[in-house]
Amino acid sequence: MARKGYDGASVADVARTAGLTPGLVHYHFSNKEEILLAALAAMAARHAEQLEQRLTGSAGDPVAELATFIDFHLGLGADADPDALSCWILISGEALRNRKVRAKFERTLEEMIDRLAQILARGVEQRLFSCASIPAAASALVATIHGYFMLAATARKVIPRGSAAAATKQMATGLLAPRRPIATVQDRRS
Repeated sequence: MARKGYDGASVADVARTAGLTPGLVHYHFSNKEEILLAALAAMAARHAEQLEQRLTGSAGDPVAELATFIDFHLGLGADADPDALSCWILISGEALRNRKVRAKFERTLEEMIDRLAQILARGVEQRLFSCASIPAAASALVATIHGYFMLAATARKVIPRGSAAAATKQMATGLLAPRRPIATVQDRRS
């Protein structure tokens, strides 16, 4: 579906890509919508697990966790997954048309925003960030990340190489007035 689009991919195409027979796919899923919803659930679970693994390296420091959160989503790393990005964009497009997909997509974004809001709240508690509205800041940063996803999937040339994470950190600096710079992964390793 990520390669051919939702409408362009058949259940037979999905089965072939998965190395299964169409009958076996139909046994588990009654239609493409169910396959798409299962793909979204699997992507969300994998995303949350990988994010938590990355955040453990920040030793509970909210400024480092914010940098990690941004780098995880927008950094040009070895774990970048263009197919997952394409699938995410496909799902976001289908969420515009399909109520069930929209509901699941919205819950997935809410979880992402909530996780970032937890980081920001700890930063405010520790007086590392100054923020008038944690939910608004978390939503704005996730919206920026999602906007970069859309551009990367549809018009990659308009984003200067390596600029997405740095620009988002500058936006976060304006929103949160951190007491110290929001470093990149490379900066923290040096």
